[in-house]
Amino acid sequence: MMIVDHTNSVVETRSTAAPVRLVVSEGEAAAMLNMAPRTLQGKRLDGSGPPFVRLSDRRIGYAVADLQSWIASRSVRSTSEATVRRIGGGQ
Repeated sequence: MMIVDHTNSVVETRSTAAPVRLVVSEGEAAAMLNMAPRTLQGKRLDGSGPPFVRLSDRRIGYAVADLQSWIASRSVRSTSEATVRRIGGGQ
């Protein structure tokens, strides 16, 4: 926020931006990735998901930078570049 005195000179500038969050919860990460938390859990279990951080014995988090990198690594430009893994050998 800028504070301007009567001469229109800037007297003080304060940042009003929220602090940058380095780690988000599992639920927040799932929402950021537009997937259900259970889907994210499954990807964590089979190793196909983004890297995670064990915050405690019972709490998992995800570094925002890792989520962004994971999404970037999965980006494709055309459907011919995209691959889908089928489970159970279905058509």
